[in-house]
Formats: sequence, structure tokens, C-alpha cells
Amino acid sequence: MIQTVIKRDGRVVGFNEEKIVTAIRKAMLHTDKGEDLQLIRQITDHISFKGSAQMTVEAIQDAVEMELMKSSRKDVAQKYIAYRNQRSIARKAKTRDMFLEIIEIKSNDVTRENANMNADTPAGMMMKFASETTKPFVDDYLLSDEVLEAVHNNYLHIHDKDYYPTKSLTCVQHPLDRILSCGSSAGHGESRPAKRIETASILGCISLETAQNEMHGGQAIPAFDFYLAPYVRNSYIEEIKNLEELNGKDYSHLYQKELTDYLQQPLDGLSDEKRIVQHAINKTVARVHQSMEAFIHNMNTIHSRGGNQVVFSSINYGTDTSAEGRCIIRELLKSTYQGVGNGETAIFPIQIWKKKRGVSYLPEDRN
Repeated sequence: MIQTVIKRDGRVVGFNEEKIVTAIRKAMLHTDKGEDLQLIRQITDHISFKGSAQMTVEAIQDAVEMELMKSSRKDVAQKYIAYRNQRSIARKAKTRDMFLEIIEIKSNDVTRENANMNADTPAGMMMKFASETTKPFVDDYLLSDEVLEAVHNNYLHIHDKDYYPTKSLTCVQHPLDRILSCGSSAGHGESRPAKRIETASILGCISLETAQNEMHGGQAIPAFDFYLAPYVRNSYIEEIKNLEELNGKDYSHLYQKELTDYLQQPLDGLSDEKRIVQHAINKTVARVHQSMEAFIHNMNTIHSRGGNQVVFSSINYGTDTSAEGRCIIRELLKSTYQGVGNGETAIFPIQIWKKKRGVSYLPEDRN
């Protein structure tokens, strides 16, 4: 005797013989002879008592087909089979239509779900196929009935539901200071610790991209100015060393010279060490600007997640009052204002200005 039924979504529910009665009756009503209540009851009772304790919906429908074919009402069997096939096609129609919209690159909520992903490309299409087929799997097999009901009634929203089966983290902040000072491993290669601002900039990009391939959600650097500031000083020292080699003199006492700010200025009228220091500052600022420009361009062009989606990135800055930290902030803002390519507004990284009283809150504060 049938006691429970395994539905198509995997849920187990109690057996209800009235569903068999209703299905056969609908088929009979579409025939010339009409319904036969005695035959309906006979087939329903036979399947109910002869069936296994637990059966799937498909197995029960197969049994109904078989009993109808054995009966004198072959016309009902034909209508039942046709109706069953129509229901199967209808269940698949939604998925089919959705796939066609992706293939035909129709602009809608499905294809334009993520601003940082191009669904027009082959990789983008494959990602959308995977995403849209994963969501119903989550509903059918991974969520409890209570949670699913709450979602359907809009009491809950599962963000990035397509990543739910992967058990990955959603958003993370990068300890870029440790990554730059200790090196890191990304994929099949390792990076050595950074020594200059150009290297620090590109390793910041690689860190964000690598983590994005391992998880979904946003990638953030919480103290961009503090983390990169040491490499401004390193680059300044490198420029001083270049002048040492050029002039054949020892300027090592200028390596850790206290600087009030890194501002480019003409060398006219400067002499001796003042000229040396300003020349090194000018060169350093140019390198920092190019590094920030490269960082912004990279974050809007390098892809992750199957080679189609740019990194959803954000950086926080604004509270480093050191000359080096202010140089990072200043050149980052200049590069952002200039835009990417032909001056287009950079979508990423999202930039968050940190405000702190006495530091960057009021006009008279240093930052």
C-alpha cells in the first residue's frame, strides 16, 4: 500500500489518492464517452493497495497509464498520456525560455543581473546558464520548507542564491599589508614581497582577483593608503640611490629624511641636497601616479570567475596623515578623476572615504 510519495523536487509527502482520481477524471472528460466513476475507483484502489510503501510521482503515473491501457478505455489512456506530456513540456518551458533569452542576448533582469559581468560573451552565457539552473536546485533540495516559504513570501532574501551550494564566503577584506610584506601564493605561482610602489599596486590587483576566483561577493582593501604608504618611501629611496649612482656621491643620510609632503615642483632655484630631494620626490610622485592609474585600469579590465567578470572591488582610504599616505590618496584621486581609457568613469574599485575627527573630517584637518 502506498503511504508516501517522493515529489519531483525530492520532498516526501503523504500519499493522496484523490490526485489519481482527479487526473483520470480530467482525461475522461476530454473523451467522447465521458467519465466512468466505477473505473476511476477501480484503478485508484488497485494502484493504492498494490503499490510500494513509497513511490515517486513518475512511478505512480506510469502505473496509471498501464492500468488505463489494460482497461477498455484506451481513449482515456491516450488523453492521459497526452496531458502528462503537456505538463512535462510546461514544466520545462520556463527554463527553455530563460535559456533562449540568454542565447539571444535579450536585455532583462536575468542577463543584466550583475553590472560587472558581460552576459553577451560565451563565458558570460555559460555563467548565466549555471546560475539560473542552480537557483531552482537550491529551492528544491537545499532549503527547508519553512525557509522556502519565507523566501516566497518575501520575508527572506537569499543573496547570490546561485552560490549557495558552494558554501563559499561572500565578502572579505584583504590584509594587503601582510600580503605585500610577506609575499603570497596565487594558483600555480608565488609572489615575492613587494619592494616598490609599482609592485605593490599590481600585487594588490592580483590579491583581489585571486580571492574573487575562490569565492563570490565583494573584495575590499580596508586601509589602502596605510598599506601602500611604505612603498612610496621605498620608491623615494630608490630614486635617491639612482642619483647616488649618477653623481657618484653618498646621499644615504637622505633616505629617511622627514618630508612634509610629496608634491611635484620645478627644480629651478634649488641647489645641493634640496635639489636632490625634490628631484627624487618628483620622480616618486610620477611613479605613484602611474601605479594608481594602473591599479584603477586593472580593476576595470582584469577578469575573474571563468574569465568574464571583473572583480567586484572596493578600497577604503583617507586617514593616513603621513606624507607617503597622502601621496597615495592624492594620486589615486587624480587618476580617478582622469578616468579610464578615454576618460570614462571607472566602475571599480568602489572608493570609500574614511572620515575621522581631527584627521579627515573638517576642512582644517590635515586630510
